[in-house]
Amino acid sequence: MSDNNMEKYDDALTSILVNEKSILGFLSSIFNFLARRTDFYYVPENKYENMGFPPGVAEELVIKVLRSCDPKNYNAQEGVNKPPRSEINNEIMCNTVAEEVEIISEEDVTTHNELPEQESKGRNKNSKDDKFEKQLTEKNTFPEDYEPPVIQVQKNSESYNGAVKEEYSWSQTIMELDVTIKLPPNIKSKDLQVSINNGDICVQIRNGDVIIKDCLPYKIKPGDSFWSISEGKLLIHLEKVQERWWDRLLSSEEPIDLNKIDASRPLDELPEDHIAKVRELQWNQEQKLKGLPTSNEIRNIEILKKAWNAEGSPFKGKEFDPSVIQMQ
Repeated sequence: MSDNNMEKYDDALTSILVNEKSILGFLSSIFNFLARRTDFYYVPENKYENMGFPPGVAEELVIKVLRSCDPKNYNAQEGVNKPPRSEINNEIMCNTVAEEVEIISEEDVTTHNELPEQESKGRNKNSKDDKFEKQLTEKNTFPEDYEPPVIQVQKNSESYNGAVKEEYSWSQTIMELDVTIKLPPNIKSKDLQVSINNGDICVQIRNGDVIIKDCLPYKIKPGDSFWSISEGKLLIHLEKVQERWWDRLLSSEEPIDLNKIDASRPLDELPEDHIAKVRELQWNQEQKLKGLPTSNEIRNIEILKKAWNAEGSPFKGKEFDPSVIQMQ
């Protein structure tokens, strides 16, 4: 989005500023909105949960956007063709998340700390450098044909990422819920009363028998929800207000373990450059756990090898040994 197009938000933002009467009140309104209507403050409980931000990332994003919008930075760029604001924002997002996602295996750290200094240096020079050399020989950088590991998911579509209860079962995606209720024999749509509100749901037979009636743990969109009857089952589709995973359908339910659901999202829903970045991050994590170099480390070694015997290099004429740089 260009800077000129940002002006279309000025009326709405000015209205907030006038009502709040201060910058502090204005910012409080913005972040209060993010807290109530988005997953901005949510911290994922596992690496496959595709919502919220890892610890510290949300704050880092705010700081980077704050600096990117500083007029002093505009002045510093006078006469230079700047990329569109959307590209700047995408770069900030990718770089910030990338910094937080990379991990170090605890096993590698523990093993390294327990080795004597001399043995540790020998291991760095021999085994690790051998791995670097082997990796550089086989692949110059992150492999384009890399496929991330397949995550095993639940097979029962009626309880996918949900649960099976005595009267019903439910499943979910990040933005939708589907409920399947077994009906008594010979029940038609005219025999049912189904009430779907933004905070509760009720299904009962017209003779007064209640099938389910309870509050919902989070809000839904009644206008986008609907129900139908098929093969003796009542099928209810609910649209979530907020993009998040539910640990229960009804407030009275026992919660499910969100660590055991398939919280991944199809990569093809993301922009192409984001897909490539996600795949590279996944590959780098696997490399770290195997004790192999990441894509950045491979690129750095390639640069170092080119500069090793360059004019003015203190290592010119010596055998290539990247551990010398690492120790220094």
